[in-house]
Amino acid sequence: MEILGIIPVRKNSRGIPLKNIQKINGIPLVEHTIRTAKKTTKISRLILSTDSEEIAKIAQKLGIEVPFLRPKKYSKNNSPTSDVIFHALDYLKKKENYEPDIITILQATSPLRQPSTIDKSVRLLVNSNATSILGVSQMKQNPFLAFTLGSNKFLKPHMKNFQKFFQRQKFPKFYYPSGSIYTFWKKTLEEYGNIYGPKIKPLVVSKEESIDIDDILDLFISENILKNWKSYKKNFLKKGVKF
Repeated sequence: MEILGIIPVRKNSRGIPLKNIQKINGIPLVEHTIRTAKKTTKISRLILSTDSEEIAKIAQKLGIEVPFLRPKKYSKNNSPTSDVIFHALDYLKKKENYEPDIITILQATSPLRQPSTIDKSVRLLVNSNATSILGVSQMKQNPFLAFTLGSNKFLKPHMKNFQKFFQRQKFPKFYYPSGSIYTFWKKTLEEYGNIYGPKIKPLVVSKEESIDIDDILDLFISENILKNWKSYKKNFLKKGVKF
């Protein structure tokens, strides 16, 4: 079974200039994902899709294929991920007659993702009837306790029966995409025109892995986790605190 890993990386970013080459712990953001992807056991082939020559050179130095520079029309802020993947697959089929069975998208903005999580997503897809596997995290702030601002400038409960769920034990669980893992069959993309399809199986990831770099605070948090988390957690384990 052929499993293609795609790392989609744009040059420009709204929140942080040249975000994907900003350094965390002395290493460019994109390199963290490349290093992780190279440690997986399930990915057959790994490529990087970018519109940046500088990012392409970083990847190539690390032994990652950059078969093309992505056209500008697929590198805009509003370019759908599905278009980026369609472009990559179309290029590989026309130029190499290469077609994978499974695709996993590894965004560079998730530097704390683990190789074992990537491999687990592939196993989940193969051993289920899912059309895709989506990395998710459970929402800490429950939507049932959200408020909106009314026309009178006073807070208004978003849910009419929000008091029913005031006790945390009664909260229904909500999940959001962590951005760390998107694994799906190629036929899902072909049949439904998107990477999800109708049967999305969740892969709940840890808090660390769910960090998605959007602003400089995320960069700061990620660097501190990489530097200090293991030793900090080890000290708590010595005290008998379980995680």
